[in-house]
Amino acid sequence: MRTRFAIPLGTLLWALAACADPGVSPADQRDPHHPASASALVVPSALPAYTQLDAAAARGTRGSLHLAVNTGGAIPRFPDAFILSVPVFGYAWVDVATGRGVVAVIHPVIGRDSRQNPQGWHTHPVLLGAGTASSNFCIGSIGTSQGGISIQGEVLRLNMALRQAGIPAAALDAAAAFAVQPDAGCPPTGLGVVVLDLASL
Repeated sequence: MRTRFAIPLGTLLWALAACADPGVSPADQRDPHHPASASALVVPSALPAYTQLDAAAARGTRGSLHLAVNTGGAIPRFPDAFILSVPVFGYAWVDVATGRGVVAVIHPVIGRDSRQNPQGWHTHPVLLGAGTASSNFCIGSIGTSQGGISIQGEVLRLNMALRQAGIPAAALDAAAAFAVQPDAGCPPTGLGVVVLDLASL
């Protein structure tokens, strides 16, 4: 578990923003359910308590990755008003040095992009790059993966095979609660990330 903001927020944001990778595969923005087709994100002044991170952890065992976040409030198993108000909501565990990471997300508004529980919580490996004036980061690429997600009150746990995650636990050093928004300044995907809370691992 971590000490809250043991790594300064600004340092983590700067480090991740410096990791843009132009050699990534574009998402299909022609899909009307793609987040880039949604309207710009308007973050409410009073965010749900589950968007705040009280603790986060990442550990590995042979061939697997075990991730967790502990939040300020009960995490919804099913979409609530806030989740329905944003294109994508989720939690991320990221390698600051490369921008690579794993996310647990839910996005009923934009439709299916996963074979595993597409209407509910599911996982993706991601690559983050430099942000814009309106997004903390840009999403360079989104992969497909399968992982086991459990939600118990204020805790979400994610277990995933290392070959699915593509990154070992030792490389992960930041966790975040985030929302995704369309951002034309984020090629090639057109997707920006708004960080709602951030924690070091």
